[in-house]
Amino acid sequence: MSASDEELIGHSYTRARKHPLVIGKLPGAGRLPGGPYTITQVMTMVISFGLLVMTRDLWAHFGAMNFILMALIPWGLAWVLRYARLDGRDPARAVRSLLIYSSTPAQGRLAGKPQRVARPRLATATCTVRVRSAERPAPAAAAKSVPQPAPVARRTARPVPVPAAAAAGRAEPKTGLQALLASLDEQ
Repeated sequence: MSASDEELIGHSYTRARKHPLVIGKLPGAGRLPGGPYTITQVMTMVISFGLLVMTRDLWAHFGAMNFILMALIPWGLAWVLRYARLDGRDPARAVRSLLIYSSTPAQGRLAGKPQRVARPRLATATCTVRVRSAERPAPAAAAKSVPQPAPVARRTARPVPVPAAAAAGRAEPKTGLQALLASLDEQ
């Protein structure tokens, strides 16, 4: 079976069947406050907390309030991400889909490889017309066995039309077609 003959199967799941992977409990510690959290929310909390720690010299001028800000800002960003939806998906999945869409080839993929569309080419064809001459009949032996191809008719220059008065004074026609027509007229 070739790649173009394969049966393609697509699956579509409704939003009700999609349940995000969440973190709601820690072993031994119980339920997380404000949880359960999706993976996107947990990553947002970790990354924002790390950025706050690395840039502490720029913003940390509030004394004891610095520790409260380092806890509230990551938790607040995660809480906002819980309700933020782009096309029914959380923002991390929407950005991932956008990156995948922008990195795929324009013609798509076939068997994991970029699909390449061949350049369109002009179609060329030849036509051969073989005409059996009426003056030369086919030999009887060749007709019984395998038929032989007729000789190729050569194209000659077109005859110049001659007025009827001038044609009547001529004794012999110049082309094979005129000779054939003259012999038919005589019969």
